Amino acid sequence: MKPMNRSIIAGLTALALGVALCCAGCSKKNEAQPVDSKPFEAAIADYLQSNSFGMKISSVQRIDQNGDTATAVCKMQEAEGTYALTVTWEFSFRRSNGRWQVERHTAK
Repeated sequence: MKPMNRSIIAGLTALALGVALCCAGCSKKNEAQPVDSKPFEAAIADYLQSNSFGMKISSVQRIDQNGDTATAVCKMQEAEGTYALTVTWEFSFRRSNGRWQVERHTAK
């Protein structure tokens, strides 16, 4: 094989490999970035206190954020820790003036 043909083949191979790698990277679905739970936990704590619920977050199960609205599913327990029981609540949020605020909750 002539040296010129080898360099053309090598160049085309490199180009094909580059295109394949670009396509592989672009074809990945947009993976959701992890959401910082702290602002949501603070909003929940304010909501619980202002409504005198006597509950606290045991664990955050999931947070789904979509622009200025969000939902969070949390395991809740009695604030004093007297009982080892937990319940699951879903909170609905709206961002106002840069701060998340709980609009409502539902028991799951």
